[in-house]
Amino acid sequence: MAYLWCDNSDDISSWRSGLAATTPLYLDTEFMRERTFWPQLALVQVHDGEQIRLIDTTKASGSDLAPLFQQHTLVMHACSEDLEAIAAFSGDYPAAIEDTQIAAALTGEDMQLGYQRVVQMLLGVDLPKGATRTNWLKRPLSQEQLLYAEDDVKYLPEVTDILRGRLVNLGRESWWREECERLLAQAQAVTAPEKAWRNVKGAGLLQGQALAVLAVLSPWRDRMARERDLPKGFVLKDAQLLDLARSSRSDRGLFSELGLHPKVVRRDGDTILALLEEGRLGTPPEPLPGPPDAHQKKLAKILRKRVGEIAESMNMKPDVLMRRRWLESLIRHPDQVPEPLTGWRHDIVTRPLLELL
Repeated sequence: MAYLWCDNSDDISSWRSGLAATTPLYLDTEFMRERTFWPQLALVQVHDGEQIRLIDTTKASGSDLAPLFQQHTLVMHACSEDLEAIAAFSGDYPAAIEDTQIAAALTGEDMQLGYQRVVQMLLGVDLPKGATRTNWLKRPLSQEQLLYAEDDVKYLPEVTDILRGRLVNLGRESWWREECERLLAQAQAVTAPEKAWRNVKGAGLLQGQALAVLAVLSPWRDRMARERDLPKGFVLKDAQLLDLARSSRSDRGLFSELGLHPKVVRRDGDTILALLEEGRLGTPPEPLPGPPDAHQKKLAKILRKRVGEIAESMNMKPDVLMRRRWLESLIRHPDQVPEPLTGWRHDIVTRPLLELL
């Protein structure tokens, strides 16, 4: 199947107008993010069931593609990062998605099954991986990149049909819809600034005023990353946030001692010092839960065994039914069931575990 190259609004609009509203679009994206906060969308590959189009997003605009994303179900594989790239480019998240990685997991495959592996497993086709880490923003794209991009959606309709058929036979298609809706909702969720510290690696090691300082520094770091379109680590690394939070000093000598880049010190030194003082006067948030105690570890072992038994009876991987953090949360707060353990999981795994608890 030969692809069509699209790099102007007229071609995209003409094609879009001929699509029925019920037509699913089998889609993948290529983007770059090494030196930016927002992913830079470089290419969108779309299979409409008849033809593959490679859309050059260095020429096309977000308004050209936004109607496609809003009016059609987008079928993708392992799409969490693609969703973010689409939202950054078009200004909004898609209206509806179907993720074939989730579909494969619900049929009994590994939860992190890659696209190349699922194509090989279901269709016997070996796909090359050579162009994965190339520069997708550079033009012209190489023949290797173009063929790689085409392959990323060429087999997606057939893969989807096979997996959908298996889910229907297993009575799990509604589970797939629920999981895809959950994934889309999670992608759209915005972390409240006052909770930004929870995403800092190592935050669970802090408490007291050190945690109060981290709770002030983290939202500032995140806001600067967005405004300057820089990776968060280019503003301040997680380890530097922790070191600053632990320190009792408020002088510029601290910065060189902690290894802050001179450019960071020149640009943000005064602000950071002011934030340190603000944090030391603030009220610490509730710390993250510590590691499980002996009793909780014993309960977790019992519950994991039960999860394994249930998963085996359903020919599913245990971590598709129950993630570690969900299990620990259920043990700590059995009256506050994590949202993913509602819905289809409730009767299958949540209720039996609550009965054991």
